[in-house]
Amino acid sequence: MKKLIVLLLGLMLCSCQAGGNKKIDESLDLSKNIFSFTILKNGQADAIVLKTKNHAALIDCGEKDDGDEVIEHLIDKGINSVDYLFITHFDKDHVGGAKEVIENIEVKNIIVPNYIGSNKEYKNFMTACMDKNITPQAIDDTLEISLDDVSFTIFPPQKKVYKEGDNDFSLAISIVHGNNSFLFAGDAEEERIREILDEFGNNKYDFLKVPHHGRFNNETENLIKSILPKYSVICDSDKNPADDKTLAVLRKYKSKIYQTKDGEIIASSDGKNLEIKQ
Repeated sequence: MKKLIVLLLGLMLCSCQAGGNKKIDESLDLSKNIFSFTILKNGQADAIVLKTKNHAALIDCGEKDDGDEVIEHLIDKGINSVDYLFITHFDKDHVGGAKEVIENIEVKNIIVPNYIGSNKEYKNFMTACMDKNITPQAIDDTLEISLDDVSFTIFPPQKKVYKEGDNDFSLAISIVHGNNSFLFAGDAEEERIREILDEFGNNKYDFLKVPHHGRFNNETENLIKSILPKYSVICDSDKNPADDKTLAVLRKYKSKIYQTKDGEIIASSDGKNLEIKQ
């Protein structure tokens, strides 16, 4: 935590000395509307930082101990304000780090599925929101958001009860930037994947954040076969790797696989070209 405070003070000092100008990520060509995102290496947990030309967003914040890493990444990229924080669902490996982020970074809007979590990480998240006078927007209907030239469609769960509990309450987030398209599927299990296919299954996607850390179920192949992602990312770890059946299905449909167990993953789109680095 001391390291975090020093980093925050350093950022404030740099801003003052530069006449209030924000630090920018010099690796991005701001003459173009670049859309980029980083999927952090946090073991079997989701934490994704998204950046458009003028805005920033987060999809999930990993576990409790991952909050500081998310903040350090934001600071390193010159991001001191997040326009949207999307918490796909309230499992500890998605909402756990949110408390730390909310307490230390300006978060303007928080979007969540409309159900109540039961773990302590959810309670800590809600307490942090209350302390910062933020009311999360719990959605029942599809929500559309634009940040610069990037379009977000957030598709909420369609039921009030799922046999798989939290995982099937996952928000599905479809993002379009020019000719490039991206689907982030949270921890969706069979019931929820069927809903996602009803909503997005007629679309082909360039990129898929594979649901539930690469766990295989009876709808996994239907999802991959329907959207045919060119690139797939799995948030897994050496201790908890993706299922071999999931990897086999992705290879069957010629999707290039990236796994966070091998390091963080960076995607960059200029609206035409899409580059993935690890």
